[in-house]
Amino acid sequence: MRHCFNRALAVLAGLTAVAGGTPDALAAPLRLNELQYIGTHNSYHVAPDAAVFEVMRRTNYRESESWTAARLAPALSYTHAPIAEQLELGLRVFEFDLHDDPDGGRFVAPGFLRALTPEARRALAPVDPAGELSRPGLKVFHAADTDVRSRCLRFVACLQSIRAWSDAHPDHEPIIIQLETKEGVKPPLADAYRPVGSPPFGEAAFARLHAEILSVFPEERLFRPAEVRGDFDSVNAAVRAVGWPPVDRLRGRIIFLLLDAPEKQDEYAAFARRAGGALLFVSRSPEDPETGWLIRPEPDVAAIAAFVDQGFLVYTRADADGLETRTGDRSRCRRAVESGAQMIATDRPTPDLRHSDYEVSFDGAYVRPRASATAAGACEAIRPSRESGHRGAGPQPR
Repeated sequence: MRHCFNRALAVLAGLTAVAGGTPDALAAPLRLNELQYIGTHNSYHVAPDAAVFEVMRRTNYRESESWTAARLAPALSYTHAPIAEQLELGLRVFEFDLHDDPDGGRFVAPGFLRALTPEARRALAPVDPAGELSRPGLKVFHAADTDVRSRCLRFVACLQSIRAWSDAHPDHEPIIIQLETKEGVKPPLADAYRPVGSPPFGEAAFARLHAEILSVFPEERLFRPAEVRGDFDSVNAAVRAVGWPPVDRLRGRIIFLLLDAPEKQDEYAAFARRAGGALLFVSRSPEDPETGWLIRPEPDVAAIAAFVDQGFLVYTRADADGLETRTGDRSRCRRAVESGAQMIATDRPTPDLRHSDYEVSFDGAYVRPRASATAAGACEAIRPSRESGHRGAGPQPR
């Protein structure tokens, strides 16, 4: 995979030249909001076992009124490579779902196992062979009891993987980590267990989140909202006036964004004020003083382009719920790219050829100047001769 990292370096080394090309243009360094990243949706995710989907189908399982077994199976059937391999491939935007578990052990016995026959259970790979779920701290997986397989079950372990890669490549372009807090209970499969669910993610959990981040990354490696604000009255005023800082100022650094519901954005913003400052950037309304980026999962080209022109970073999705990745429909991906959104999430940075040749990359790279924002070379299938360590469904747990 070294060729992928070298290609990413070559792309980034030429960013300023691509953006300008004249001495005057070269004097104005490329800013973060002038890049376009492709990142992985639920970057830790390993697909549930086929036996789980079989129970869902057999029992007509419903997670909610709209999330039926028929919809859940394609939506959850994706597996990403380990985080370090994604970094080596060239990806720089990651999403992690967080479940609070301060004492450890809350999630050690996933309920789905009790919904399977003894024969089916014996055929499965262990969910947690290293005993990570027994240890205190924030956990990373999609849904307690039903969708728990993960490349890094502890948040600290996810961060340590990124820290190790970052230390080995200190001049890397900024890495963006998006976090979503999880709470609540999913219905049990086949009524076979009492769901454990995830506890409310409140002020104490946010304090633990800060502590875990700072246990892995020293403050000088983080890029915080106060640094964007600078001498302006607010983060919002700064990005509208000058945009985000130049990429070269951010090399080797980590940016945390809260990719969460509006009420959680408000809760975190209030916590951060009491805690003496935010580590995470919030996304509230476009007029909110603390907002410098926006969450727009549906790629509305005109609306996103308008926000991008105002200096905001914008997150959107190239695909969702397994639909595009199974049908090969690239229309949503094209809208996402052409909108100019700087962070485009996908389930398929490389294809799963069992279903289609759908994949999202910039001809094998995952960062480019936003001035190049056309769908050409991003949403079309890559020629078969392209080298890649992750063709097909991706590594499965053993």
